[in-house]
Amino acid sequence: MFPTVHLRLQDEAYASELLRCLQADPAFADCEIIHGPRKDSQPDRPGTVHVVDTMHLQLLPHPLSDPGKTVLISSGSDIISEAWEKGIVSVLKNSESLEYVKLAILAAILRPAKSRNLPFRRK
Repeated sequence: MFPTVHLRLQDEAYASELLRCLQADPAFADCEIIHGPRKDSQPDRPGTVHVVDTMHLQLLPHPLSDPGKTVLISSGSDIISEAWEKGIVSVLKNSESLEYVKLAILAAILRPAKSRNLPFRRK
């Protein structure tokens, strides 16, 4: 199954430029890239990478089912502690190079999916 990258960013110019960069990069050739809200009523597939800004972060279900699959693009550092508390490990400023953003997205794609529903077992 090919990975899905879901962009939900308020800054349309930034989102369009990121979308263009992702579509032009061969590393994302096998990805389904969605920009904006899903056109169908289907929920996201497991393992979907969400690229969101602070506004859209609030729209994701809480607690996040797999925070390692979320990339947060922020305009300031005020949200960083909240993002870390939610388990998000990829937080970038919107002034970062799109190459850094693409690397964060690739890292999220490659990061193993984690389920919060699995009990811890000792061996």
